[in-house]
Amino acid sequence: MEYFYGPVPSRRLGFSLGVDLTPKKTCTFNCIYCQLGVVTQPKIKRVFYIDLAQFKQELKTILAKNPKIDYITLSGSGEPTLHKDLAKVIKVIKEISEYRYPVAVITNSSLLHRKKVRDQLMEADLIVPSLDAPSAKIFKKINRPHPKINFYKIKKGCIQLRKEFKGKIWLEIMLVKGVNDSLEAADKFRKIIKRIKPDKVQLNLPVRPSTEEVLVPDSRQIAKIKSIIGQEVEVVATFPKDKRPKQADIKEEEILNYLKRRPATSDDLSSSLGINISELLKYLAKLLEEEKIKAKIEKDNKYFLIND
Repeated sequence: MEYFYGPVPSRRLGFSLGVDLTPKKTCTFNCIYCQLGVVTQPKIKRVFYIDLAQFKQELKTILAKNPKIDYITLSGSGEPTLHKDLAKVIKVIKEISEYRYPVAVITNSSLLHRKKVRDQLMEADLIVPSLDAPSAKIFKKINRPHPKINFYKIKKGCIQLRKEFKGKIWLEIMLVKGVNDSLEAADKFRKIIKRIKPDKVQLNLPVRPSTEEVLVPDSRQIAKIKSIIGQEVEVVATFPKDKRPKQADIKEEEILNYLKRRPATSDDLSSSLGINISELLKYLAKLLEEEKIKAKIEKDNKYFLIND
């Protein structure tokens, strides 16, 4: 599949059928915590990336297998709002799925200041915009944006989105130790969040391997930040191990397709692909021996990655 992956176990959305609209690392930011690696040239120009006929056929093929899906999610390996006609994509997804599944869009918020972008998101059921910084200085440090994107555009876009969008908004903040996790930053976040008025705030943590050294704040600091923000706040948890869809005939290609999008633990892969963990480890051992994948220890967890 070129445009879809999963369903994958999402820490936020349950079982999510991922939609990949852009080529890998096509983004407006070059975030320090990105699991996909360095974005050499952040982009802001929106273009048409997908072949719509192929997109439709892939979705039909997936849904014909009746997989367990909680959300169909526009996210993938780049910034989805860089695709020029999101409204059409959302409409196609809903029509082909016969409106059985809610559509979510996970965005870094970089283009939400553009009204045309916001208008194209109106038929989504859930939008998860990011706000990783409470100030211009921290914004440049953590997100490293395209030169034409600034912190004030991010803030403006999120505020305007809430005024116009009737669905759910879950605001995400990626907390990185020593960058945006001070109590002063938390108080600034609180003031901005009060203006955005999301349905809830999710504190995410950089637990997946990245090309740069980033650290997770300690639990006591996270608790203080939650208390200061004072809204409906949750720390994004790991995916429950007991929620595993059943799916027969697992193939090595499916494992590789998953890992092309994101690093994963054996539990992640087992949950997503519906295979017993012992059997899965046999596939992983074979792929490691063939040097198609590699393993990396990160924060006491073993992640598997494509061996570039």
